[in-house]
Amino acid sequence: MLLKAPFWVIYALAKFIGLIFYYHRRKRRVAFRNIKLAFPEKSYQELHAILKRSFHYLVLDVIENLIAPRIYPFVTIKGEENITPDGGIFVGIHAGNWETAISLFAHRRTFAIFAKEQKNKELDRFLNEVRVEGKINVVFSIKELIRYLKNDHLIGIVIDHGAEKDAPVVEFFSHLVPTPRGSVYLAKKFNKKIYPDFCYRKNLTHHVSEIGKPIDPSGKSDEEILQSLNKIYEDYLRKYPWEYFWYYKRFKRKLNRDIVILTDRKLGHFKQSRSLLRLLSERKKLIRSRTIEIRYRSQFHRFLADLFATCVSRHCLFSGRLLSWVVDKKTWRALDSVCADLVISAGSIAAPANKLLASYLGAKSVVILRPNVPLRKFDLAVIPEHDRIPGPRAVAIKGALCYPENLEEKISQCKDLFGLPEGKKISFFIGGPLLNKQEFFENLKVFISKVKDFAEKNNYQILLSSSRRTPPAAEKLIEKELKDFKQTAACVLANRQNFDFVFEGFVALAEVAFITTDSISMISESIAINPSTVCVSLGQEGDKHKVFLESIGNEVSFLEKPYDFESIVLRSCQIFAKNKEKVGKAIEELI
Repeated sequence: MLLKAPFWVIYALAKFIGLIFYYHRRKRRVAFRNIKLAFPEKSYQELHAILKRSFHYLVLDVIENLIAPRIYPFVTIKGEENITPDGGIFVGIHAGNWETAISLFAHRRTFAIFAKEQKNKELDRFLNEVRVEGKINVVFSIKELIRYLKNDHLIGIVIDHGAEKDAPVVEFFSHLVPTPRGSVYLAKKFNKKIYPDFCYRKNLTHHVSEIGKPIDPSGKSDEEILQSLNKIYEDYLRKYPWEYFWYYKRFKRKLNRDIVILTDRKLGHFKQSRSLLRLLSERKKLIRSRTIEIRYRSQFHRFLADLFATCVSRHCLFSGRLLSWVVDKKTWRALDSVCADLVISAGSIAAPANKLLASYLGAKSVVILRPNVPLRKFDLAVIPEHDRIPGPRAVAIKGALCYPENLEEKISQCKDLFGLPEGKKISFFIGGPLLNKQEFFENLKVFISKVKDFAEKNNYQILLSSSRRTPPAAEKLIEKELKDFKQTAACVLANRQNFDFVFEGFVALAEVAFITTDSISMISESIAINPSTVCVSLGQEGDKHKVFLESIGNEVSFLEKPYDFESIVLRSCQIFAKNKEKVGKAIEELI
């Protein structure tokens, strides 16, 4: 019936079947992710337009292959003059109606292709019958294919991106993808030229098959030739993106990983996300990352984001539209211009955006700290033990996730800024009261007195810093007692002047680092930099802090009132190494 049907019927049928494919969730998801990976800069609407047109043309190509003789008058072959009499290798990709174009070409010259056996026997037999009817010589062995090549005929080979695991890794749309080298091997072996060919639709009815200038393989590496071919096809696909068969996982074996970090503007949360990125970078060297700040339209939209993230499925293209509704325009423009294999965020504010973006892009999602969205919605959750949240996708760690970076640079900055002399040092970091302010202040007085005695007696230089949470009265006391004290090498009052390198620099420079127990993140970071960390209690702790301190009680030294420094038994804490191994293993399995 199709052989004689009017063209308008064929085009209408193809559009209808194409829409069925478009609404097939799995095929649409795979195709959309591939297009997004190739064209991250394109908008939500542009990507879906390409997707719809791609499925329409795919079905149309299949139908046209069945009625190839009727299509021949509408096929234009350009660049035929580039082909030399000694034959060569036609190289194409899975794009456009390549089968019909080479079938027309086979009516003019002897042309052979190597046929891979399809899983479906009936489909395999049918395809080869259609090819033979189109004058294409179908061969089933490399030996037979070589015979055509030796006789100065043309052979056709399709580059199937991502199909071969051990193929040379070559850049394709900025991704490192295994690219089959069969065509290059044969060209070098038998001294034949390679002819890149691309088929596209000039309009709905007319096809153009462009044969590029020949590539001489002599004196070039396989990777160079494959890179040249990929660049040619990239340029074509940027003009005609709907021609490619995107529904196959073209980038499934790509070596590079694209990571997006979503930040809520809280430095502590951002540090934890960066720490996870560093852990991943140790295991996967080819990492590219981008950080995007999340801003919602309003508090109500923030609530909607939690609701949407709780309801959406693992892969949902509509998540992109939902995300565009809840974040502000600037944030959405940034989110809509990225592709990602993994989305990372810390804290409850960025968590729903993490889920929605990962669902939209078909990426894995990792959340750090407890989100408002159920943990089952994420691929991995890194949760402090003191939050006591069990779950199959949760990795429990002691304290906050941290991985110090650029330590040598920060040490150098501290030395230069404060003019630190040589000699042994101890560092102190004062936080703020959790419950009783008066108790905190009174204990701080006693502690400072003992610090001065200890430093003077043992000839230690003091490196001291308060935090943003330190009350003004406490900072005044610190300034009065320690700023001009002869053993004080550096005193930073964070509410007056702060430097982002001071904490890591002071901890790394000290023989022993003293951290007040009110800050879980400071204790965790200090342990990661200096295993000789002592937790100092200046007041009562809340339940969460008590659970955390109990969990590290066997690995960290503690100092409580009356602050007897001589009684301290230093322990070499291994919490950082254990957290690193646990999280690193989980993230490696995920990626």
